[in-house]
Amino acid sequence: MLFAYSFPQALFRFCLVALPMAGIVLAPLSAQAQQSFGEVIKAGTKDANTLIRVYFEPGGKAVGHALNGGWFNSGKAMGLGRFDVRLFATGVFVPKDQTTFDISTLELEKIRLSPGQSPIAPTIFGEDEEGPQMEVETTGAGEKATFRTPPGIGYRNVPIPMAQVSLGLVKDTEVAVRYVPEVKYEDYSTKLWGVGVKHGLKQWIPVISAIPGFDIAAFGGYTQLEANAALNLEPDPAAAKTAQQQQPGYYDNQALVFTTKAWTVSLVASKTLSVITAYGGVKYSHATTDVNVNGRFPVTTFRGTPPAREIVDLVDPVVLNVEDSQFGLTAGFRLKLLFFSVYGEGTLAKSPSATAGVGFGFN
Repeated sequence: MLFAYSFPQALFRFCLVALPMAGIVLAPLSAQAQQSFGEVIKAGTKDANTLIRVYFEPGGKAVGHALNGGWFNSGKAMGLGRFDVRLFATGVFVPKDQTTFDISTLELEKIRLSPGQSPIAPTIFGEDEEGPQMEVETTGAGEKATFRTPPGIGYRNVPIPMAQVSLGLVKDTEVAVRYVPEVKYEDYSTKLWGVGVKHGLKQWIPVISAIPGFDIAAFGGYTQLEANAALNLEPDPAAAKTAQQQQPGYYDNQALVFTTKAWTVSLVASKTLSVITAYGGVKYSHATTDVNVNGRFPVTTFRGTPPAREIVDLVDPVVLNVEDSQFGLTAGFRLKLLFFSVYGEGTLAKSPSATAGVGFGFN
């Protein structure tokens, strides 16, 4: 048996920690989990993509909807030249039915449950315990290898910290910018940028403009997260290799590329009483997450009688896309004292979320 571990464990743990979080160090992929990649895709990229998709899908949705949180804390756009800087975190609460998946419902070609194993396996948000044992047929003669599906992270919410700068423009319009330049740590790199616009509607509705302390605005925002992890899966030293496969650097440039694009639109109203502002509104959130494993990867196969080990290359073996949309109702409050403010909000939706943060500035 070769590499009796599962590559998705490394893949999806990376996806949730390789985010532009201030003060958080990227957790390294274990060499053991990197090696396991060969075991999973030995049966072909179709089965590997199928297993990785169902394990990762809740994580892709949660990260995307979390990136759409925290854009505003009032229904009023800041005045010309006013600004603030916000530090906040948004977490999405993953529904319980997205913490496991049933392997028996998947259309797998060469990967099967080992005899006596339960078909229920954890997703990325499942229990922190390995899933059932799987078997991979590696030759037409029935040669098999085994691995266990990866454990979850043990909890159903992952807060994503972010920073944002907002500036008031003319015509009751406010622009917000999120930006994290490329940050590198060992074999990892990540970057984030986003832009949002809020426009006050009170000026266009005379009836509302007569209500003191009441404001209403429309908002739209877009955030993009990109993260990369260099992988280092070396060929089995006991397997036969071609002259090309033995060249130095032949298996360099292996990488996991993780990209989330999230956009949202909202209609938000607020009422201010002294230092407290209460706000609420309706929100639409859309998120697309791509996970690609790029490069050449050595996979051990068995040929001949008795079977001999050989290396076969798989190129760009994993290409995944996860997309999700939801409507929600948002409500929150802001407490403002001079140039300092604290705020919190919650969104009731298919995947509910909560945001808490602080702000500094003149708004």
